[in-house]
Amino acid sequence: MTDGALADSALRAGDALELVSDWTATPEQWQHVLQLLARLDDAVDRRDAAAMRAAADALEDLDAYRDPGRVGETPPGPPPPPVLDRIPKLVDRIGRLRAGRNA
Repeated sequence: MTDGALADSALRAGDALELVSDWTATPEQWQHVLQLLARLDDAVDRRDAAAMRAAADALEDLDAYRDPGRVGETPPGPPPPPVLDRIPKLVDRIGRLRAGRNA
């Protein structure tokens, strides 16, 4: 991948991360978000633009988590601490990657 592809993927990932803190979701859905954040973290470690874009796309696809939930489900809630803790760290690492520094 070119540096341009890496920068584009980093920008897209950063944009996707900005959405997450506004979501409400069930505990099960937040677990899925955490899995995607782990995939994104791994992609940043490897400087893998395609994997970063795939993880960002998957996060953007989950934007529907802002729905009110279904009868009988655990009510949706805001991001739990593990999600909130991970997002700024990823945003910082992605920012360093975009700036050409080690993430």
